[in-house]
Amino acid sequence: MSRQFAILGMGYFGIIVAQELRRQHHQVMGIDADEARVNAQSELFNHAVVGDITNAKVLEELSLDQYDAVVIDADDDIESSMICTLLAREQEAREIWVKAHSDTHYRLLEHLGADHIVYPEYDSGMRVAESLHYQAMVDFIRLGGNQFIVELQTTDELAKSCDCVGDLALDPEKLALIAITRDKEVLRQPDHDTPLEKGDNLILMGDLDDLRELGKKL
Repeated sequence: MSRQFAILGMGYFGIIVAQELRRQHHQVMGIDADEARVNAQSELFNHAVVGDITNAKVLEELSLDQYDAVVIDADDDIESSMICTLLAREQEAREIWVKAHSDTHYRLLEHLGADHIVYPEYDSGMRVAESLHYQAMVDFIRLGGNQFIVELQTTDELAKSCDCVGDLALDPEKLALIAITRDKEVLRQPDHDTPLEKGDNLILMGDLDDLRELGKKL
């Protein structure tokens, strides 16, 4: 089902989001104060507008409350990002996604009412550090707070010591094994008797500290 989205600011992040949304056959409106940039990207959007995203009257004319979500990418202009977030919240945008540029910016966006804050540098840095430290880790998703979903690859040591899921001795109050991926097969909610094989990827959810402790054993 096609949905409607507004991209406020045509930075690199906003353009990538717009490209993927259009690929998924959604309706996408884009606005930026740079006329040359808008003209260059006009074919990407269903509707492209030249306008200042920090101007309340300009945003009022866009009827942001009619879109399923708005995505704010003011390049590296933190002040414009915050003003736009505040205006979008005042105009009762249903869902606000904003790109953050620093820890302070992240906290300010939280106070201004952003529903989702994307912090690429932090997330990428965390992913690289965790992958370097725990070589068994394939990927992870931060859910909020200290809660994560992590994909861990079984090692030779684990395959030798654990024949099945039950041998992992997971504390169900701390960690949940959501699925096992094996080649192209996905085993959802595996039970204790599900066998473990070398090369299996374990998809787990829980507190990061508990996930790290498990990672040390793999």
